[in-house]
Amino acid sequence: MYRLAVARTIGATTLLTKGPLQMHKPNALLESDVRTEMDIDPLIDDTQVTVSAKDGAVTLTGAVPTYYDSVRATEDSWRVGGVRDVDNQLLVGLVGEAIADGDVAAACLATMDTDRFVPKGAVAVDVVDGWVTLTGHVRHHFQRQAAEHAVWKVDGVRGVTDKVEINGDPMPSDVVNRINKSLERNAIVDDSLITVSNEGHTIYLDGTTTSWAARNEAEDAAWAAPGVSEVVDRIAIVL
Repeated sequence: MYRLAVARTIGATTLLTKGPLQMHKPNALLESDVRTEMDIDPLIDDTQVTVSAKDGAVTLTGAVPTYYDSVRATEDSWRVGGVRDVDNQLLVGLVGEAIADGDVAAACLATMDTDRFVPKGAVAVDVVDGWVTLTGHVRHHFQRQAAEHAVWKVDGVRGVTDKVEINGDPMPSDVVNRINKSLERNAIVDDSLITVSNEGHTIYLDGTTTSWAARNEAEDAAWAAPGVSEVVDRIAIVL
């Protein structure tokens, strides 16, 4: 383990505090900061989003027009200092809007077909009540990620489950060292404590960080290494 600060997105996150006198941002101030962060984001329609906060835990309620807006709302919330957890309870879709699952699936396929990073015909789509499940095989994580991101903005999508598998390059023997070097070069994770290990094609990240952004950078560095088919992030955010 070497000195670096680190701890994705939507999912369980372990949170630690430093010292018994750790102070949290007041609830009203945290709500205002999260609200402002979304308001200044030109890529999100947050006009029907309500923000509440308690001891660093932020809850988002209300409605947004697309699943992409829901994802952006979570990401914007995590960018605010003092946020320890984000519970996204947003409803997706315009009130009274109903789009047939078959039409949603066709739109998803058409959108992926125009994305230069998604291999043609590699990803299949199944839609049930607006919830999209992606399956198939690609060679790289960024291709799987591109497929998921492509369908976020499709009208009628209410959620996405990504089951696309990665059948990539052989795992080099020095993969852990390559990831460590990448983290050392990264200014965002410069003061983190991270341990990198692997079992087969799976990379494990352990340690601590002080920000959501640094944790994401660590994940991206692991995914960028050749031969990686899965990344298990166990990094804790230390406030």
